[in-house]
Amino acid sequence: MSDNSHRLASGGEIDRAQPIAFRFNGAALTGFAGDTLASALLANGVHLVGRSFKYHRPRGITGAGFEETGGIVQLAGAEDAPNMLATRLALAPGLEANSVNCWPSARFDLGAAAQLAQRLLPAGFYYKTFMWPGWHLFEPAIRRAAGLGRAPTRPAQHDDYETRFGHCDVLVVGAGPAGLMAALAAGRSGARVMLVDDGIVAGGRLRADARLLDGKPAQAWIDATLAELAGLKNVRVFQDASVWGYLEHNHLAMVERRPNASGLRQRNWKLRATQVVTATGAFERPIAFMDSDRPGVMLASAARSYVNRHAVLPGRNAVVFTNNDGAYDSAADLARAGIAVTLVDARHAPSSDAVARIAARGIELVTGSVVREALGRARVHGVVVAPREGGGPVRMISCDLVCTSGGWNPAMHLASQSRESRATWDEARVTFLPAPRSSRFHLAGAVRGTFDLAGCLREGAEAGATAARAAGFTTSAPTAPTSDTEAGAAIEALWFVPSTKRGRKIFVDLVNDVTIDDLALAQREGYEHIEHVKRYTTAGMGLDQGKTVNVTVIGAVAAMRGLKPDEVGTTTFRQPYVPVEFGAIAGHRMGSRLLPKRRTPLTSWHVAHGGVLFEAGLRWQRPGYYALAGEGIVEATIREARAVREKVGMYDGSPLGKFLIKGPDAAALLDLLYVNDWGNLKPGRGRYGVMLNEDALFLDDGVTFRLGANEYLLHSSTGAADRVYAHIEELLQVHCPELRVV
Repeated sequence: MSDNSHRLASGGEIDRAQPIAFRFNGAALTGFAGDTLASALLANGVHLVGRSFKYHRPRGITGAGFEETGGIVQLAGAEDAPNMLATRLALAPGLEANSVNCWPSARFDLGAAAQLAQRLLPAGFYYKTFMWPGWHLFEPAIRRAAGLGRAPTRPAQHDDYETRFGHCDVLVVGAGPAGLMAALAAGRSGARVMLVDDGIVAGGRLRADARLLDGKPAQAWIDATLAELAGLKNVRVFQDASVWGYLEHNHLAMVERRPNASGLRQRNWKLRATQVVTATGAFERPIAFMDSDRPGVMLASAARSYVNRHAVLPGRNAVVFTNNDGAYDSAADLARAGIAVTLVDARHAPSSDAVARIAARGIELVTGSVVREALGRARVHGVVVAPREGGGPVRMISCDLVCTSGGWNPAMHLASQSRESRATWDEARVTFLPAPRSSRFHLAGAVRGTFDLAGCLREGAEAGATAARAAGFTTSAPTAPTSDTEAGAAIEALWFVPSTKRGRKIFVDLVNDVTIDDLALAQREGYEHIEHVKRYTTAGMGLDQGKTVNVTVIGAVAAMRGLKPDEVGTTTFRQPYVPVEFGAIAGHRMGSRLLPKRRTPLTSWHVAHGGVLFEAGLRWQRPGYYALAGEGIVEATIREARAVREKVGMYDGSPLGKFLIKGPDAAALLDLLYVNDWGNLKPGRGRYGVMLNEDALFLDDGVTFRLGANEYLLHSSTGAADRVYAHIEELLQVHCPELRVV
């Protein structure tokens, strides 16, 4: 490893005038302002980042954002946080990170011995292996082995997190081309707009793909759009923030990272929006083949992003393996950066326009073929290419970078969570698309299967204007800038390349080490429903929550069973959409603020007279005894008991549950609640009662007073007030609705 040995001399969005020192696995390295930890590691020639969960196989950078499956690190020092994505960590002075799930190091990991026994560790092996003589015998060791990182040792502080509420007329999720246009259209109408984007900077794929708008670099249009939005007082822009949950009635949860507040780590928002525009884009998915999990194998869109945004060469000799036209633009950008590129297309007849794009770059094109196998261990050093149908010559190509592109998965998680949309299979795009069913919810751009830039811009403008009008404002869609041409979206389905060697693994989930064999085993053992497949194999249950692998898993299962993907169906898109720290959800509710001690009006008097306070249910602080000089708890208690028996005592009942019961049938209700009779209790008098449930089991006891002819004051135990209330309401609403009582 050497400082920035894989950095281009110019270009990118980094600031070479601001070098930043950081440490990874104890080694001192340097990046630049504008880098992420992932781009800085790649610039320094670091490809081995950590180890996988089950087999401890080498893992490297695979993506460029939340779709990352390999670059998981543990932050050290003051940050002290586990399971962080290197692709989502903006490089900062003093940043320290370490590899996870390895000992003593990522390069030499004793846990890799698990690979020797991998035939004994298929999907679901733990369900069978640890049944005898008993699960609890193995449970402690299994719990210690679970997870990738370690829990923070630094306790959270009160000022690390906070929560807030927010309201808007139009909420726009995503600040790519579609989201920016939607926010612009809604903002110009005068509507209260919140634009939330989970990128470290706005722009989405516009930045990663180095596109042209109105004949200029897209960055100029992004800057101008953000400047106009900043000038609109009715618009708020949240960057590096994620809408992670879509609840009922347009109630959404949003986490804001590193907000502009001194010492604040994260802020969680509970939002209410009249209209929602989802412009969350799409994630590129890989094509699986033998040992495609090796460091140096990454998504084509990610490699393109590192070249264009960070001026980083993720490799010097690349093989791009694809089944669609979109990867041709990625291959052209890699070649323009000086990377030697060979493009392997599983299709026999790619479009002539796509072929023309790479011909000018001197890229070798191999059609009708597949990458069958990756060579190398700690880093890929070559691939085996063979005809897709088999039977032809096999070729070995030396490379230090393999880019895969198997199509795009729209980020439809929020749309699905909203219950305002359902997933439908699109045969032409070879993916699932959301189909909205509500006038309060709108989709724009790649999330709805529009993968061309011109279409994303147009749809964003229309969605923003439509949402603003639905919220009661007058506006029209703004004119979208003109964009340069791009490769089409033609695609042929290809989920994985079958293995040709016994015992070799084809990984579909890099976080949890789920293979094609695991999916086949689940089918053989009767787990045919896709939800059962997910749980039996743990596919899609890692940090990425299936953003890159779920559709591949569904497609692979469909191919095994001779079905179409829509016949297999999708798994449930649950919250959170991205990892959210518990502290952000709790906000200031921690320590004594989470469960504050409760005081009665007499607490100060008790303390002043020597009362020793105890918790007496629901965190109420009540005196246990009053100690005189030389007395302990026993002596004081005996003295106080004698005083009450021989003289008088006073009881503070303010923490008790108190219910005012009124109406002509109040006494009849009390007769149902208690074993006592209450109709003969005189006004102004009280009576002790025992309350039973419908099974004649003890529920509560207490004293109830009769205040008037049809009015009673019922006291419950301090800790039983909620269940007593529920019991009363069940009687009135379900069993005896005819009773005239409130």
